[in-house]
Amino acid sequence: MTAVHHSPLTHQIQLLPQGLRIDELPELRSRLLPRLIAALLQAHEQGLARVDSPCSRAELRERIAGMAELHRTQVWRALALLDDSPLAALIEASARSSGPFWLNAVLLPACRFEIDGEPATGEALARWLGQQRPVRAPAAAPLLPLAYAEALARADYLLDRGELYPARLALQQAAPHVPPGDDAAAAALGLRRARIARRLGDWAALQDELRELGQTLNNSRLPRLERRQLRARVAILAAWHWFGSLGQAAPALDKLDEVDPDVLAADSTLRCDHGNLRGIVLRELAIARGDAALAAQSLASLGDALRSASLAGLPDALQVCAANLSNAIGRLVEAELLPAASVDSPDGPDSPDGPGIEDALRWLLLSDALCARWQLGRSSLLNTIFLLRLAALGRLNFTALQRLATAQGLPLPATSFGELAAQRWASCRARQSQIPADQRCAFLLLWARHALDEGDAFSATDLVRQARLQARKLRDEEARRRYLDEADALMPRAQRA
Repeated sequence: MTAVHHSPLTHQIQLLPQGLRIDELPELRSRLLPRLIAALLQAHEQGLARVDSPCSRAELRERIAGMAELHRTQVWRALALLDDSPLAALIEASARSSGPFWLNAVLLPACRFEIDGEPATGEALARWLGQQRPVRAPAAAPLLPLAYAEALARADYLLDRGELYPARLALQQAAPHVPPGDDAAAAALGLRRARIARRLGDWAALQDELRELGQTLNNSRLPRLERRQLRARVAILAAWHWFGSLGQAAPALDKLDEVDPDVLAADSTLRCDHGNLRGIVLRELAIARGDAALAAQSLASLGDALRSASLAGLPDALQVCAANLSNAIGRLVEAELLPAASVDSPDGPDSPDGPGIEDALRWLLLSDALCARWQLGRSSLLNTIFLLRLAALGRLNFTALQRLATAQGLPLPATSFGELAAQRWASCRARQSQIPADQRCAFLLLWARHALDEGDAFSATDLVRQARLQARKLRDEEARRRYLDEADALMPRAQRA
């Protein structure tokens, strides 16, 4: 009878920056062990690291870039980690601490080594070991059509300035010129269309774009690194859909947690978008649950996003993060999850009591200055809404606010809240159709409240009337009812005045 030889069980081993993972077992934590294995695998490819041609400790050290010395104790401790694993017999040696070393010829064929999802062979091993290698010209991608590049650049310019409908039109003009089979170029348009839909509150369009981007993700022709970045951006936009359209903060947070930290670490813009939304979602969870710990996490996430934007030199992201940090501080103070501080507090912004209304106003004034300097957000009312809310929350008259702004070197070009609001409203009059109706309602009602405080009942009455008209355009029944109730509460004050 012929003997039947069963092939040994295959083990999947991942070489990680901080350790080694064998199959589904817990990670073995060691920076040296995966590099030792990589050096032995590379030597084995070159006909070494075998029982008849073992590698000395010095030869292994030369293969690991940045390793000045490979001490015997280091080697012994690294190899000892394999004792209780399926790879206990993989690395053989005349002496475990000093070598020479070789790979077990029976166990090695049953192992599949990977680095970042790729087979641990050839150039992948050389990169992992940090070795110098000849520079090779990458395969040239096809040249983008001029019409596509021009339309995309125009859309980006308009997006940065808040010209959402013209930017959407520019993307429509770019679409016919996408090179056939170029998934990255098609995804670039999809991402921008999704950003526009999100900023307009067009959740149905955002959902359509997310569906198409998800199909692109499953296309194997997209390079691995580009696919990882695209997956992260799609996850952030999907979190916006959960939070903005469905009002579900917890699922949005779960979606954000799916983003690979390595991708965030490599892309400052992505890190800003992720930290900004995470801070907003945590703020809403903190307010809903009355949780001061979540409030602290919210400010930490927004602070990390702001830090990334500032260090990377991203003015658009910086002004967004500064405005959202300002609004979060104000909302959390209002919910009594942060200690409220007086604007005239002698301790200033570094008060041991934590951030207060003055800190919020400082960040908001910085955001305003960036918008003016870089001509950003020209069709947005959010900064003005935040400013009017903070002033009401801190019970500030315009003189006190102007004093604070002047102290920062950012004086406001107005003499009253009413004049400032009128200027902001006039500056975006040509683009008011791009402003979501809920922003228009909030702005008009805050303007009316300050107009009443300043004794202008006639303007307040007209503003309340406009707010009611805008509220009726809202699809969200709860939001529509809330704004109409606020308008009803303000109207008796205007009539009495």
